[in-house]
Amino acid sequence: MALKWPFDRQKSKQLGNGFSLAEIKDFATNFNREVKANSTKEKNSLASKFLMDGEVRKGEFFGIERINELLELAEKSGRGVSGLRIYYGLAYENFKDLTEESEISNVPIKDAKDSELRPRLFLVPVDEDGKDIEIDHTGFKDTPDGSGLGNGSPQPPFGK
Repeated sequence: MALKWPFDRQKSKQLGNGFSLAEIKDFATNFNREVKANSTKEKNSLASKFLMDGEVRKGEFFGIERINELLELAEKSGRGVSGLRIYYGLAYENFKDLTEESEISNVPIKDAKDSELRPRLFLVPVDEDGKDIEIDHTGFKDTPDGSGLGNGSPQPPFGK
């Protein structure tokens, strides 16, 4: 059972704690260790989906211009942007080695090198009442639904 949004409008804008890069890398190391330990137990386990050619998927990179564009469009909704919710998701993906880009889909991608669902992150603006903000999709260029961001650059295979 999910708890109700317990934050007043001002507090919701200040959620999150600062951590040093060393602390964040420690958290990531714990995650990597758990994924590697549990991925070998069952081939199709969730942990195994985080492995790409023996490397653990650590995260995903999103460009600042796309994040700013998303927040600006959300502000135009008039609902007061409080922050971003980051959803975990599983998607089929296909990597274009020459351009170092990926495409994702909720159905298998024809001729993709990898036919498994892989973990991906999705960013959605949230209003001051804790509700996802639906954005008019015409504001985003080349995106069929502009209510959030997805298909960042998964790390790995791209990035360090």
